Amino acid sequence: MVEIGKPITEEQKSLLHRLLDTKDLVDISATVDVSYSTVRSIYYRTQTITEDNKEAIYKMINKAFEKSEDAIVYFTKAKSELEAMLPKITS
Repeated sequence: MVEIGKPITEEQKSLLHRLLDTKDLVDISATVDVSYSTVRSIYYRTQTITEDNKEAIYKMINKAFEKSEDAIVYFTKAKSELEAMLPKITS
């Protein structure tokens, strides 16, 4: 949960850093009423969440969620394809 008046948590930062890249942050900053610098500062936990910038963190969370869903689909398919490549061992 995001709290107004506090930076994102270390856990939130870790998740966002695993899933979002600079392009995502630039894209997000273009859709909210705060600067790229503010979006980046939220991402790095150097700025607290305010009423004025909370839309940015919610968009970051939404983008990270979308990317995690895409990754699940991709890796599920990849796992299936890799399993099909393995030789069948009979006992």
